[in-house]
Amino acid sequence: MGVFRKFLPVLCPRDILNLAKGPQINTFSSLRPHLRNREFCAFFCGYTRELFMFENPEAAFGSTNHLLELIETIYAAVQQPELWTNVLEGIARNIHGESTTLFARMPDDQLFSMTRTDPDAWNAYAGYYSAVNPLMQRCDAMFVDGEVRYAHHAMPDRDLVKTEFYNDFFVPYDMHYSMGIKVPLRGDLPAAYITCQRPHAKGPFKEHEGLVYQTLLPHLRRALSLHLQLMQTNSRILGLEAALNAFDHAVLGLDQDGKVIFTSGKAEALVLADDGVRILNRQLALLDSAQNTRIRTAIAEAINGQFAVSPASTSLLVRRRSQAAPLQLTVVPYRSLLPGCSMLAALVFIGDPTLRPPSKAAILRALYGLTPSEARLADLLAEGLTLQEAAGRLRLALETVRFHSKRIFAKTGARRQAELMKLMLTLPSV
Repeated sequence: MGVFRKFLPVLCPRDILNLAKGPQINTFSSLRPHLRNREFCAFFCGYTRELFMFENPEAAFGSTNHLLELIETIYAAVQQPELWTNVLEGIARNIHGESTTLFARMPDDQLFSMTRTDPDAWNAYAGYYSAVNPLMQRCDAMFVDGEVRYAHHAMPDRDLVKTEFYNDFFVPYDMHYSMGIKVPLRGDLPAAYITCQRPHAKGPFKEHEGLVYQTLLPHLRRALSLHLQLMQTNSRILGLEAALNAFDHAVLGLDQDGKVIFTSGKAEALVLADDGVRILNRQLALLDSAQNTRIRTAIAEAINGQFAVSPASTSLLVRRRSQAAPLQLTVVPYRSLLPGCSMLAALVFIGDPTLRPPSKAAILRALYGLTPSEARLADLLAEGLTLQEAAGRLRLALETVRFHSKRIFAKTGARRQAELMKLMLTLPSV
């Protein structure tokens, strides 16, 4: 900067404007008296290089192709987070840096990646030195989010080398100079942070190296925002899947084309059994051809009617290869107001009357204070067994079962077995 202040006054306004045009140095009238000054020539070459870089930011990446490849990798990392390491490697290479890290705190998770970084160094930083990092505080005070943060501008070397952070952390890992940038995300989230360090021998980071950050900033911001949206979408989808998996029925989700895009655990087991229900070419298929035609019509009507004021559902009993009791199938339109769930257009619920209802014992014990014996009896009564049948299943005396049933009714508020069954049907399967 001292050299800059020393020699800039010798340039006339016309010559300053011509610097970005790239003519030969000896064409500048105001420069001729200084051409034999070696210090000035070094300054002039560096200064014109900086101007050229700002006019042509791709020059900081070696070529336009290298810049485009790095931008492409940034967007690919949205769906493949492991590629953030490649992004950081590209940044480190172009700014002649070493240890380079990315950290972003998301609502339900965090994104972290690093390259050219000793894992022990990161563990030491996260475990202690992040709390005593003077560079972070100084840079936060000097630079706004989205601005390249040159640590040596915020804290001179003479102050840095006196700190515990520098002597106990930077020195052992051969770090000295730092350059970073905080990437603004949406308003309620802290900015993501990219930082790079390099040894003292390489000198402080220059503005043309900071141009790498500035050029990539809009792409980093967009990619990190997309990553956040993808995480939220996946979270909603996983939440929906968890809810559907809690159903007593098997559940299949269909898209606008009637293709199966979701199967609950019970639905997968039903399809694998190949006893009345199949998935062929990602479409639901039934064993009976007439029923197969009917179900295709019902699915089409459900998809077309998903935006109706009162969408209708279709139900039918599905014949089975095993001649067991028919499956109970219902098709309903599905419309979600949640972003990320809009691909679902219809849901298919399939009940198997031959299956024993899932136990509600744990919930009954938690809600109503039933004992283990009472909870087991409640499960059997919910299946429709009589007290006599339940006594035989549990290998208990009938009088003992009667005593337990009275206790169950008293604790749950049910007055008869039918009311107990109704109550238990309202409880989720977990």
